[in-house]
Amino acid sequence: MPIQQIVLHPTVDRSLKYASTTVGRDKVYRAVQYFARFLAWYLKRQDYNNKEIIQRLSNLKSALGLSRKLMRLGKSMEHLQHATKALNVEDEFAKYVTIGRQLGYAVYLFWDTFSWVHSAGVYKFQQIKRINENAYKAWLMGLLFSIIHGLYKLHQINSQRGSLISKAKIAETSERSKDTATLKKERKAAIRQLIQDVLDCSIPATALGYIHLEDGLVGLTGFITSIMGAQSQWKKVNGP
Repeated sequence: MPIQQIVLHPTVDRSLKYASTTVGRDKVYRAVQYFARFLAWYLKRQDYNNKEIIQRLSNLKSALGLSRKLMRLGKSMEHLQHATKALNVEDEFAKYVTIGRQLGYAVYLFWDTFSWVHSAGVYKFQQIKRINENAYKAWLMGLLFSIIHGLYKLHQINSQRGSLISKAKIAETSERSKDTATLKKERKAAIRQLIQDVLDCSIPATALGYIHLEDGLVGLTGFITSIMGAQSQWKKVNGP
């Protein structure tokens, strides 16, 4: 039966497996949220006559943003656990930047909880503006530490790769070729994460007024990094 073939298709199975993860769903919601933000800005900029469509896109953006905040409740504890585990890292520099990154994300999600409470109407905070600013500052701090860690990791990978290439010229072995391929893969992943972090920095930096980007550009940036994150999560769940 055609319906059975569609329902039982491997792609559907992998999609369901991906959607069963909280991170997977969050990346999809985030992509739609930021694309709606970009599209609403674009239509408004083009003087689109149907104002109702623009309002619907804005409502969609707000609804998804609120839903994602709810999904993140309690996630700050996960980052605190990662920060605690990082204490066992032998590399001192990597240890402290990892702790800084995880603490930044943990504090961001802590303040983000209050933001959800306010936005959901559970309780209205008079200092909601300051709460949101604290959240954005913590998010930006986490991203900056992540960028520093990414640059440091790239430096380490390049050093190891250079050493392996030099040794390979002297004695070519399958083991060294395998190590070189592994480092190449790690380098590609590190560069990808670095690009994602740099792009994501524009979101809290714009919200805090440190840089001035148009709403559409922020939306487009968020959409791009969401797709990048979704691809990474897909590979993590379903393999390459």
